[in-house]
Amino acid sequence: MRGMSNLWKAVLTAGMGASLAVLSAVPAGAATINNPLTVTGGVRCVVGSAESLLITGGGESHGATVRPGGTFAVTFGNPTLPGTATATVRCDIAGRRTYASTTFPFYRPGGGQPLVVNLTVR
Repeated sequence: MRGMSNLWKAVLTAGMGASLAVLSAVPAGAATINNPLTVTGGVRCVVGSAESLLITGGGESHGATVRPGGTFAVTFGNPTLPGTATATVRCDIAGRRTYASTTFPFYRPGGGQPLVVNLTVR
């Protein structure tokens, strides 16, 4: 700070101190930026075969291919919870693509476990 007036030195020092005070006033974990949630389970179409799905919830939207046996897994990066999620499932009926939706409770299970859902769409 050589060559600066005493007034500028005081302003800069006070400004830096105020910034540090504001930063340290935020509680740890108040705004978690890396808190993934995996949604896994099974999906089936009443008519046709489930091919893929898109789950929208918690301010995010993620898709997945349905694996053999009707299973899937989708990981959300940092969803806003709790809430309701919507699953849109692509069901193929005799070579024709159709789309059906359903909703489910969207929350974080305890113990860091994935959210397991079993979906059936019409």
